[in-house]
Amino acid sequence: MEISESTQAVFFVSRIFGLAPYVVKRTSKGQIVDYKRNLLLVIYSLSVVFCLAGLTFKGIFLDINSKKPIRFVFRMKTATSRVVTTLDVSVVVSACICGVFCGIYGLPFVRELNQRLNEADDMLSIYVAAGKQDDRGKPRKGLAMLTLVGFFITGALALDIWVWYRIAHKMKKENQDSDANVLGYCPFYALYYILMMFHVLFAQSALGISNRFRRLNVALYQVFPEFNKTPIIEITSVSSTNNVSEKLDNAVEKIRGITTVSHARPLVVHPQPLLTPDRVIENMAYIHASLSTGVILVSNTFGVALLAVLGSCLLHLVATSYFLMVELVGDKDAVFSWIQALWLFIHIFRFLLTVEPCHITNVESRRTMAIVCNLMRTCQESVAKERLESFWRQLVGNNSMFTACGLCSIDRHIITSYCGAIATYLVILIQFKEADDKPMSKAGRRAFLKSFNNTS
Repeated sequence: MEISESTQAVFFVSRIFGLAPYVVKRTSKGQIVDYKRNLLLVIYSLSVVFCLAGLTFKGIFLDINSKKPIRFVFRMKTATSRVVTTLDVSVVVSACICGVFCGIYGLPFVRELNQRLNEADDMLSIYVAAGKQDDRGKPRKGLAMLTLVGFFITGALALDIWVWYRIAHKMKKENQDSDANVLGYCPFYALYYILMMFHVLFAQSALGISNRFRRLNVALYQVFPEFNKTPIIEITSVSSTNNVSEKLDNAVEKIRGITTVSHARPLVVHPQPLLTPDRVIENMAYIHASLSTGVILVSNTFGVALLAVLGSCLLHLVATSYFLMVELVGDKDAVFSWIQALWLFIHIFRFLLTVEPCHITNVESRRTMAIVCNLMRTCQESVAKERLESFWRQLVGNNSMFTACGLCSIDRHIITSYCGAIATYLVILIQFKEADDKPMSKAGRRAFLKSFNNTS
């Protein structure tokens, strides 16, 4: 996960939900220098997720064993429905638990990721002047994502609770504890906030890497507007500390773990020393390789939780589609049908919230290859062309993608796989439902047993 001044809103909210049990160490000037696990926050995270998980299963157990279960009316009429509902609940619990443990044990990956992102920002700021404007826009984007996700999930949960209270009110004459049965599902609804916060945290991390890839591509366009006509690039800027070459040396040596000492200079305005194209290409290649490693670090940080989340999306899409189809061809309760349709939209939304940031990052990473290809066609200098060919080989050999524990790549190709799997499982569930709805008659059962005995 990315932890910086521009993403601190998402970080602090995720810490409230137990997904980021870290404390931030700052300098006297307020700059972030390190991240550490906090024992109290770890205990808080584990307590929250396990208490909610335990209360969730307790609420389901009490509802099933009551005189007339609330969810039995719609979602547990048959054995198939009971299995689907149990998996529906269990997968949310497992995804939340995996998300908390990934936050606890993913600190080494988080440290290295943020170090690479900060170093990429330092080096790209030499070439791209719009970097600071992008940083100012990040807090607004993070808050907008949090607001959008919070609005959707709160509205869906409120409407779902209202529907079940409506059902409980109809059953209240037969079961006086029907309202209490609905309240027993509140911990399960609370787990949805943790699950959605995990989606936001992962999307923020993936989009952070995508933003650096985009700035790198912009830098290639700005630094080499006409490569064949401008063999030497001259950069003019206002500097109060070091010139561009010294800043570049400091950034590169910082990446390699070498500390440098710079001497302050008075504020002057003058043309900076020339940067040769081969030096710029070398730096861009280094940034791209570092960001590609950042993609792997994000996958390592969220790997197990991503696998659980993708599994939960698949099961929820199958289960919600199944119950929606059953309701449309069965009792045809309009309110319940609309709530199932809303939940289907929510599950599609959170599935895309995981897939689209990965796709955007992959697109920006591959766009660098097209830019380098165009530069290779127009390059006339032998040294710069050699650097470009080396950069091209690096890009061709780069296969870093977001994965869930290395089992599947996360991009838009997974959408077609999910569509096929959902259609297959829906057919299977419908066949099981038909078998549950049409039990074998006594005569048929006797004929089946007779044939079975004859065969034996």
